[in-house]
Amino acid sequence: MRASRIPSLGVGQKNMKERPKPSVGYKTDGNGHWWRTEVQPQCSEKDIFELRCQGVWGHQGVHWAYKPDGSYAYWLNESDPNSIKENIGAGWTPPDHKSYIHPKDKRKEFYMSLYSIKEVKDEAVIQKLENENPPEEDASIDRPLSAEEIKYLKVNDRL
Repeated sequence: MRASRIPSLGVGQKNMKERPKPSVGYKTDGNGHWWRTEVQPQCSEKDIFELRCQGVWGHQGVHWAYKPDGSYAYWLNESDPNSIKENIGAGWTPPDHKSYIHPKDKRKEFYMSLYSIKEVKDEAVIQKLENENPPEEDASIDRPLSAEEIKYLKVNDRL
């Protein structure tokens, strides 16, 4: 039996055809300058132990993640059947093994490494952001705390 015939395991989201939206966030320096960050969506696939793939959504090659003990885990990417050797569906490599793949070597494939940052120049968008109204649905806004907010946190022993 070829590993590509294991969909009966029921792991991951096999029917996800529509690309998820990137995560969008806005950040300010508190002096009227704003930046927009867009992070590409994470792969939705999980292995049989519920490890979620750390690659970007729609990637080629094996699905991969790091186990709590640091081992490199990998499993078949059904959209890329040649991603893994025949008759192997999954595996993991401990950190002390000669074929171990260190996380720094996977950085270029890590979904959170695939992002863009652009300075916001549109005054209408900046005005919305200053009023804590993100221009896109589900976008986050990050700004420095005000003096009043810092005082409140200190008074309440939260800072």
